[in-house]
Amino acid sequence: MKNISKFTKKIFALSLVGILTVGVFTANASANLKVNHKDREGLKALILQSGNSKITEKLLDKNGKQSATGRYANTTPDGKVKWNVEKEYKLSFTDAEGISKNITLDGKKVSFPMEFSVLGQKYAEFANVDFSKFKQDMIPIIVENTKNKMKMTIIDSVDKEDTTLIDMGYKQKSLMVDFYEEGKNMIGVTIDTNDKKIMGFFSGGAGISKRELKVNGIGVGNTFNEMYAKFGTPVRVQKIKMEKSVYTIVTYVYVDEKGNMWDAYFANKDKIYINKKYVKTKPNVITEVFITCNTNNK
Repeated sequence: MKNISKFTKKIFALSLVGILTVGVFTANASANLKVNHKDREGLKALILQSGNSKITEKLLDKNGKQSATGRYANTTPDGKVKWNVEKEYKLSFTDAEGISKNITLDGKKVSFPMEFSVLGQKYAEFANVDFSKFKQDMIPIIVENTKNKMKMTIIDSVDKEDTTLIDMGYKQKSLMVDFYEEGKNMIGVTIDTNDKKIMGFFSGGAGISKRELKVNGIGVGNTFNEMYAKFGTPVRVQKIKMEKSVYTIVTYVYVDEKGNMWDAYFANKDKIYINKKYVKTKPNVITEVFITCNTNNK
């Protein structure tokens, strides 16, 4: 599926932060917005801000000896799913209606699509960005609101469409971005660049997001088994090996009665970079959440 590919590409891009020449150009309809492209140095500085390593204690296994038992177990109570084994469980969709219900940000219910201004006034200006001017060779891109210093980072692909989803009636052209305020990762957002509406959120793009995202009560700090109790059998369990850590990504895809396609991913990163070293997380605890809705326009 489209967003699975985009999610995994984002993970790998974050692991490849380097230093390239910084260029500035205008790609907006507001004098308050400044755009830097190929800004690896700026991206690196944001990711390494100390505030992004203040991970809640409930995620960490500092001694690296936490057993995969009880709520942290590798296997669901009914024995049907093993979180430590990569496997396809359902070919495309699940009956997990719960992933489309009760999506909250900081405890307040949200729905898609939504305007930037719903996130707060500091985010509203970014609806003026002209995303059509961005090309793949400009990544990473940092857009700064010079008035309030809020920053939007783009390391996702910006000029490609998923023709399969378009043929199915899903016309959105999605782009994943991270928002930073005072150097702290606030929240990740999936944008439909066609109409500049928000079609999804994700936490943990670069450090644990300050704003709390939950899907039907499940968020960062819950376990895969607690997630399973809410949503049942997923589409797949996927493993992605990084240089110093391993991602376990659990995927759900649900199509509602209106034909809207809901994608949800709950991920565990087994080691998190804190204070210049990698620290283990507790087994099967959720460190990242992703939810998005592709609207059926047929």
